[in-house]
Amino acid sequence: MYIIKEIINGIKSLRHPKSASFKLYNNLLHLKKKTTEHPNDDEFLNEIASYAKKKTDINDHLKTIFYESITHRPESIVELGTRGGASTFVYERVAKMCGSTLLSVDIDDCSSVCNWEDWKFVKSDDIKFAAEYPEFCKKNKLKEKIDLLFIDTSHEYEHTKLEIKHWFPFLADNAKVIFHDTNLQKYFYHKDGSIGFGWNNHRGVIRAIEEHFNTTLDEEIDFICIKKGFIIRHESFCNGLTVLQKL
Repeated sequence: MYIIKEIINGIKSLRHPKSASFKLYNNLLHLKKKTTEHPNDDEFLNEIASYAKKKTDINDHLKTIFYESITHRPESIVELGTRGGASTFVYERVAKMCGSTLLSVDIDDCSSVCNWEDWKFVKSDDIKFAAEYPEFCKKNKLKEKIDLLFIDTSHEYEHTKLEIKHWFPFLADNAKVIFHDTNLQKYFYHKDGSIGFGWNNHRGVIRAIEEHFNTTLDEEIDFICIKKGFIIRHESFCNGLTVLQKL
């Protein structure tokens, strides 16, 4: 075990590790660490825990997203960015548990990722759709004020700034906002220490959040702080997850 530990530390210290090194490191780490799931009595949480076993750029955050959402008990959930449906998988279960409405928006056609009959999906650029959102709510008898807003789209600075500008006015008085990819870099670490591939977005998402709150944030560490009437809680692993809670 000592030899495995030394090899892992050696690979981890490489400045620019290659794919083969990643694979070796992750395999050795799997031998070194044993993880178990705590049993629980909730069917939805069990489903999410099972879904999250497949390593992706967001899997480590899925149970956190579920917890942050059900404890907030939102009436309305808006998801900006659907992609393969990982967050949608969680929010479907949150909506069923809390009796929430769930609306997802993506620039690509992601209508097949969820077959829940009460789910609403809009194929559109989310900035363009923001102008149409009030009328969409009226037409579909949805609450316009958003209790829970999830943002996981382009991860680019200018786009994130526009999302904050155009979507934050719809937030309810006690709203919660969750951003993914707030610590997006070329390589990232999972919660268990294994390595995955990301891309350098030049701090796009976290930089837009910093600008909105006129502050400086260190996305490479976990933190909790309060800025301009929001509690900001950040998890640095798995490309970063940042939760904003209106006080």
